[in-house]
Amino acid sequence: MTESFKIDFVGIGAAKAGTTWLGHMLEGHPEVSMSVPKEVYFFNDRRFYGSKASMNFAKGISWYKKHFQHATNTKLKGEITPGYSIDAIAAERIKAHNPDIKILYCLRNPVDRIESHYNFVKSFLGEETRPMDQVIREEKELIEMSMYFKNISTYLAHFPEDQICIVWFEDIAAQPAIVLDKVYSFLGVDVNYRPASMHEKSNPSRKSRFPGLQEFISGSKKVFIWAGLSGLIRKVKMAGLGDFMTKFNSRPIQKERLTPELRQYIIDQVRDDVNQLEQWTKKDLKHWLT
Repeated sequence: MTESFKIDFVGIGAAKAGTTWLGHMLEGHPEVSMSVPKEVYFFNDRRFYGSKASMNFAKGISWYKKHFQHATNTKLKGEITPGYSIDAIAAERIKAHNPDIKILYCLRNPVDRIESHYNFVKSFLGEETRPMDQVIREEKELIEMSMYFKNISTYLAHFPEDQICIVWFEDIAAQPAIVLDKVYSFLGVDVNYRPASMHEKSNPSRKSRFPGLQEFISGSKKVFIWAGLSGLIRKVKMAGLGDFMTKFNSRPIQKERLTPELRQYIIDQVRDDVNQLEQWTKKDLKHWLT
């Protein structure tokens, strides 16, 4: 007999577009249980820049459920994995998992998102030595993850519009309370909840001091999750120890900036997609193309 388990909402991306902030805003809500860790990479097979192909789906729903052992039956359950946005098979699997699921999609100026993504992989993950220009031209997922209309169209082929909520990175910075009202209302939870960290910047650009320590922490989390102790990891994180370790093991960096020529290259690649997104959302996005 197949084990029955389903989540209520899923964030599909995009990387470096506010998903970490959104995860923090949701995991503290008394009516919401987020997965441990935030990114499970269950429904996708494809990799995206800075990640590995997961192939976790083959491990089955019982493996997925272990990331929610701390969740109660009275709470909404959800996770956020940026790779889902560019993997068509993820949309199909999510639909099969729960056709009524609610989908969150964080969007950011494509040029800024790509610049931030490169700096994160190079400095914090320590997995990049190539020049920015070379990476952006060779790693197609960097551009593809910024093709927001193309990506959301894949999901619109499986889900109605009213099951999809767009979260704009610019709004997170300018009016976080309004963003939370929108997201909480969309999910059907108490809109009056206000996290203490609402105005704090999440996942800022930093350089890892000891990459091996970060790998050890990630490996330890997997062991605890396998043992059904996701709740313990969550308690440690909610106590602030997770943020402490991240800050201890990293330091601020001077980010590399795109050259005017490279900025224009990106704009030329995403121009048609941005225009289509603008028409669909009825939001003025002309500043993304300048």
